[in-house]
Amino acid sequence: MIRGIVFDCFGVLTADLWHEFLDSLPSNIDKSAVSDVHREYGAGRISKQQCHDSIMRISGTEFTEMEDITDHKIAKNTALLRYIKDLSKNYSIGLLSNVGNNWLREDFLTFEEQSLFKAMVLSFEVGHNKPEPIMYTTICERLGLQPTEVLYVDDMAAYCSAAESLGMKAVQYINYEQCQRDIESSIKD
Repeated sequence: MIRGIVFDCFGVLTADLWHEFLDSLPSNIDKSAVSDVHREYGAGRISKQQCHDSIMRISGTEFTEMEDITDHKIAKNTALLRYIKDLSKNYSIGLLSNVGNNWLREDFLTFEEQSLFKAMVLSFEVGHNKPEPIMYTTICERLGLQPTEVLYVDDMAAYCSAAESLGMKAVQYINYEQCQRDIESSIKD
């Protein structure tokens, strides 16, 4: 029985600027090397400046982190946040994200929105990234649930597969309507 639902941030609660950036790189750029650098930043193993400099050196292109966007035009998935508020009445809600700093708490989510999440696991705080199993087991532990009691929602198929390999159910986020429908179907089982 599902007792908890865990959501990703980038690509689910907001736009996924990182993957949009990767997709925009020319085919002659080593995207895996760029991704490796960004993952090191996300796990808190290198500074933002080191990440920026390395990405620039590898790709010749500048990437702007979410927290550095100053026009505050980062679109929140407000429909999903309203649905999460409704779900939080009956389920323990978690947030699991690869993020290099505390931007989610400090700038993105309001205090009221943060209060919807019983637990948050952010990669920079634990020194690991999805799809490493420790990320998923840590969020389950913080929610006080077994993986088999948790539904995981992410836009990345590989991250959904990693969750499923640990016994969690998973929904790949494509759009709000599909996600809500798939969550409802999953929690009824």
